Amino acid sequence: MKLVRGILAGGLLAAFGAGLAACGPIGVLGTQLVASEGGGLSGLNGHVVLSTQPGVTQGETRVRFSREPLPDDRPLPAGIVPVGDMIDVTFESGNLTKARVTLDYGELPAGVRPEMLNVFAWSAELGGWFPLTATATDAVERAVSGDTALFDGFVLGTWQVTSDATGDTIRTGSGAALPVKPGTAGTFWGYARAGAAASLEQTLEHLTGARQELSCEPKASNVTVRNVSVPAGRVDACVISGTGSQQIRVRNRFPFPMVLDLPDDGSVRPAPTSEAGSLDGVRDTILTYLDGSVAVGGGQVVTLELTPGRKDPVTLSGRLDWSVIALDSGLRHLDLLLPNSRALRGSTAEALLQAHQEFGTAARDALAKGQEGDPAVRSLLQATGLSDAGRSVADVFRFSACVLERGRTVAGSDQDVLAALKTAGPAITLVTGDCLREIYDRYQPVGARSYIAVLDTLKATTSMVRKAVPKADRVPGTGLVTVTIDPN
Repeated sequence: MKLVRGILAGGLLAAFGAGLAACGPIGVLGTQLVASEGGGLSGLNGHVVLSTQPGVTQGETRVRFSREPLPDDRPLPAGIVPVGDMIDVTFESGNLTKARVTLDYGELPAGVRPEMLNVFAWSAELGGWFPLTATATDAVERAVSGDTALFDGFVLGTWQVTSDATGDTIRTGSGAALPVKPGTAGTFWGYARAGAAASLEQTLEHLTGARQELSCEPKASNVTVRNVSVPAGRVDACVISGTGSQQIRVRNRFPFPMVLDLPDDGSVRPAPTSEAGSLDGVRDTILTYLDGSVAVGGGQVVTLELTPGRKDPVTLSGRLDWSVIALDSGLRHLDLLLPNSRALRGSTAEALLQAHQEFGTAARDALAKGQEGDPAVRSLLQATGLSDAGRSVADVFRFSACVLERGRTVAGSDQDVLAALKTAGPAITLVTGDCLREIYDRYQPVGARSYIAVLDTLKATTSMVRKAVPKADRVPGTGLVTVTIDPN
């Protein structure tokens, strides 16, 4: 890791300190041997230092460093600003499992603070830049260090911060704006943690917030809708007519999210949504594939598409379920830290949703295991134009399957939910964090402290949810609903 970071720092020093305008590979040096017993090497005229521990080399490991402008096909995530050129690492022989990289940053552009810098490592498998962990900035040596298990290239970056009278704001890959609490430590990971805390607050406000208006015009004729809930009056539904199609709209009156089980015959499916900064469409596509269901946040309205011309009744059974909160909070975490994830884009969710009826059953189990190489998953990805985003799609589905599988084993997760908030909430939070770590550990040293500190923000989930749910609702048996649509 140190070696990698050294490379990155060297590239930035060469770029800013020397003021060279790079038009191609610059500063290519000969190969250097990485000692199996550990130690440090420097490259690019001392601008990069790579440090290793004993036992991280695989065979006789020789590396060569070079610097070049950041390629167009390797953009940093939205919301991150690159600082300097990319540092390439070429292994002439052998390999490394991890190292620590230190990069000199030289003279910085106006407005860039050294303590906000972070080293990013390229993941060829994922097709994106990961922020390295255990970041340390040395203002005297003008260098930034970080740990890595990735060695396909490095670049320095920092949050693209917007400021106004209320404070600073950063943005996620999907474009969601996250305010940074005043007094937050002015470091890259300090802002990441503040962004995660703001993201959780937005998630719970979204899923347990004020009741939305339900519009039922133009109402479909010759259709009877019956709603049953425990207690009564906690669900509304209607059918909207349209040209060649019909839509079902369901409103959840509970102050807690629920899932609605969809009919097995595919006659009802989520309507695509592309609201900027929202991951609702992504979540519902995942639920459709893995669970045959769709989510409705507390107080929210969901729109479903109903196959026209159906003559038999359609029944939607629903229940309050912690998995919605776990999925939403986890997907927003991935949106903040998982780089360039096409799986978290609305267009990807819509493409997968359109392909569900043809490919969903065959691909379901492999998606749940994160197996992008499975033939059924490859067929799905090819049909949806997502062949180059297989790892991203697999990661998001694997996280979601982990949450659904492990979350359902928690007492109070989907039965007597409101009566068991105090005990079920912390257990669900642990499940969410563990499932996220499974994804992060693929690309970073296992147990990286920086990610754990960000994941710790999830611990506030239970107290926020309990504040949103009135005590009168925290009783056993609450939360079951049934919606029946009966063509006359």
